[in-house]
Amino acid sequence: MTGDAQQASVERQLPRAVFLDALSLGPVDLALIEQRCELTAWPSTAIDERLERLRDAEIAITNKIPLDGELLRQLPKLRLICVAATGTDQIDHAACKELGIRVHNAGRYSRASVVQITWALILELCCAMDQRRRDLSQGVWQRSPVFSVIEPEFDELEGQILVVLGAGDIGRGVLAIGEAFGMQCIGLTSRSSNVEVEAALRQADVLSLHAPLTPQTQNLINAQRLSWMKPTARLVNMARGGLVNCDDLCAALRSGQIAAAALDVLPVEPPGSELEALQDTPNLLISPHMGWSSRQARNRLVQTLAGHLQAYVFAEAA
Repeated sequence: MTGDAQQASVERQLPRAVFLDALSLGPVDLALIEQRCELTAWPSTAIDERLERLRDAEIAITNKIPLDGELLRQLPKLRLICVAATGTDQIDHAACKELGIRVHNAGRYSRASVVQITWALILELCCAMDQRRRDLSQGVWQRSPVFSVIEPEFDELEGQILVVLGAGDIGRGVLAIGEAFGMQCIGLTSRSSNVEVEAALRQADVLSLHAPLTPQTQNLINAQRLSWMKPTARLVNMARGGLVNCDDLCAALRSGQIAAAALDVLPVEPPGSELEALQDTPNLLISPHMGWSSRQARNRLVQTLAGHLQAYVFAEAA
């Protein structure tokens, strides 16, 4: 067999993979993935399109497209699911175990990116730089009788208490920056007791959420837990929208129960009409689920997925 024929034979043996929502990664090179499978990449996939697109696939790649048990039981060829994200709450793990389908996520790829944007939001909430930019454009500084504009006043982070709920890889990175600012840092996990959580929230000047979304963490931050917090406290959610009851958060902000909040994630993404109520809430900053998406993080994500595919191909060939 000639070299070209041998190469063609190898290519025919590559597993068939379908990426259901490749557009979610933005402008990124998928060449590393394409080298390890016969890839069909769809920009996005509607719920009623999943079965037809995955019917002949051995590997499914998904970022946010859900793969439930009813669907998976109709896909006898499917052997591997690669999640192009850290969280895997969109996958029916019980069904995968029952059907012998392996699931691999892309943990750790976004640590530096999420930590950076977490602190961008914390600093914005604490320092109100956007308000100062608007004031400057409206001539507030230019009309000042003295050299500086003091208001809105801000406080130093040094000495304040930072509580991170979800102290995994990303959470530990957030805590490390807090320590560099001279903050008192408390790390909690989703397994921390209610007593521990209450004690920490009552002290928190800044609460940063990085926990996974599970049945136990759904609505983790609700009216009761918001009532434990100080009226000067600030909240940032960089994890999953479902961790925070948005109605309760809006009520807490409107009543002055807490001072401010920033959400990089929402329960429904992209949001619909419910966004209007959030945008009308005072002292609430919303960013479009961007924390994970630095150029470097998206490239690491592709490399991680390619590594999972390579391991699968080797294991199947053994």
